[in-house]
Amino acid sequence: MFDWNYWLCEFEARVPRLVVARVPPNSVLTREERARIADSIGTFQLGEQSEGRTLLRFAREFGARHSCPALGLVTELFIREEQHHAAQLREFMLAHGIVLKQRNWTDSIFRQVRRLAGFETAVTILVTAEMVGFVYYRALGRATQNTYLRTICRQMCADEAVHLRYEAELLRTLRGARPRWLRGLVELAHRSLLAIAARVVFREHRPVLEFVGHDARSFVKDCRSLYRTVLTAEGKRAISQRGRARLSRS
Repeated sequence: MFDWNYWLCEFEARVPRLVVARVPPNSVLTREERARIADSIGTFQLGEQSEGRTLLRFAREFGARHSCPALGLVTELFIREEQHHAAQLREFMLAHGIVLKQRNWTDSIFRQVRRLAGFETAVTILVTAEMVGFVYYRALGRATQNTYLRTICRQMCADEAVHLRYEAELLRTLRGARPRWLRGLVELAHRSLLAIAARVVFREHRPVLEFVGHDARSFVKDCRSLYRTVLTAEGKRAISQRGRARLSRS
């Protein structure tokens, strides 16, 4: 069963970390780095800044139906961490004269689909975006020599590792009551969604990803590998054996 109290304590303990670090005066981007990352980082910043109202509404409704009152608060704390990522990237962009984006077609699609979905589907879409984001931020940190941005990327990967563990436990609980054959179909659909999302992200962020050695195949492969780590039974056992080890160390 999903341990609501554990995750409530976990996210509450992380609240003091949600402070936006100021960009140091010596933080610079070369012209080549700026051309490589500006559009890409703007798109991810936009995706991170969602208010999460739809997800929060789904979580509260689901929690009320299933006697899990903590789910709404856990979800609210989770959303605050995502918004902190957006604020940190925004600080970096403004300090370096990178224009903030107001709209992007991939972000719009994800948000529209989440609005039409139920709680489980919304979580599935969210964990898919976070798996792709984890691989992306790891690549972004290697695509620049800017120390501040590399620190942001490392911290985001550390945060996403916690988020992915939370979401994976939540999804396994939501899917666990289904017959094995139906659960298998759901997981197959999820893997297909992840592969499509990864290919779209590679196309949209090719300059960053190709710079660090990715092609479409390798980027999808890394995302699928992360899926196996966080969502399959083998991955669950491996994480348990490491005593809830952080994914960013794997």
